[in-house]
Amino acid sequence: MKRRKFINNIFISSLGLSSISLTNPFLKSSDFPYKLSLAQFSLFRLEISGKLDPMNFAKISNELGFQGLEYLQGSYAGGLFGKKKEITLESMKKLAMDLNKRAEDYGMENILIMIDIGPDLGSKVDNLDPYYPWIDCASEMNCHSVRVNLRGSDDNLPQWTQNSIENLSKLCEYAKPLNINVIVENHGGFSSNADYLVNVIDNVNHENVGTLPDFGNFCIKQDPKKSEEISKLFTQGGIKDSTRPPTLYDTCAERFDMYDGIEKLMKFAKGVSAKTHGFDSNGNDVDIDYKKMLQIVKDSGYSGFIGVEAQAFTMDPIEAIKASKKLLLNSYS
Repeated sequence: MKRRKFINNIFISSLGLSSISLTNPFLKSSDFPYKLSLAQFSLFRLEISGKLDPMNFAKISNELGFQGLEYLQGSYAGGLFGKKKEITLESMKKLAMDLNKRAEDYGMENILIMIDIGPDLGSKVDNLDPYYPWIDCASEMNCHSVRVNLRGSDDNLPQWTQNSIENLSKLCEYAKPLNINVIVENHGGFSSNADYLVNVIDNVNHENVGTLPDFGNFCIKQDPKKSEEISKLFTQGGIKDSTRPPTLYDTCAERFDMYDGIEKLMKFAKGVSAKTHGFDSNGNDVDIDYKKMLQIVKDSGYSGFIGVEAQAFTMDPIEAIKASKKLLLNSYS
């Protein structure tokens, strides 16, 4: 696919998604000040097992009472689910049209696309072309952002910093005329050190750069042996055989303080990812103090969507989403 935006080649009518009002028993509490979106990764196990068609993302999100959609690129481009699909102008046109239609049908707002397949932006990259079609697609879908990763591939912090600034700057330059933000999630490696990530964002001279602070992604280094064991739970799930279910944090060899991290990243936030790892008998997350997290978000003055990303390995994904949403609503004061 040609690098230059395909927006001029596609004629998709504007969809007045926010004007549609639907009655839904799972809608948020009137006391909760934020709109809620669903991160498609919450449905990962159902999609990879073939139990859920990714094209039904809008439908199931509406049924669960969400108002916004956070798309997972891998759900539509392969890679995470097997053989990568070829990206062509025609395929991207069709994808944007189909997803827009489904969002319209269910009164949902398209929020962002999470890009996980592409060159590591924390490394030296000569060709950013794999990112451009998804920025174009996000623009056609009236999303406000694409989310990218800055994990890096080694322990060279100065090189990671330089690579990250250069690559983000190029993407922001491309995305600006399309009214798309390029936002970075704390998502492992150097990017999960909030001080390092803040330094990068501070040095990208574009207004459309920002962060997607994730409550549960502050694992900087993982124990290789434990990581291998828990990686199976992403696709297979697990059995709860103790009072504390296994979580991704069990694999961490080095962590950044999550509350300090969220507070620092909220300064640049253009979205918030409310991740859950698992629940105790009272419905609280076993790793994250949600009341404390939401107070930090509130104190920052943030007013956008909060995305739910349920990652409870020992629960049915739908039940985990419901439990995550309940915890979120009950934790605000």
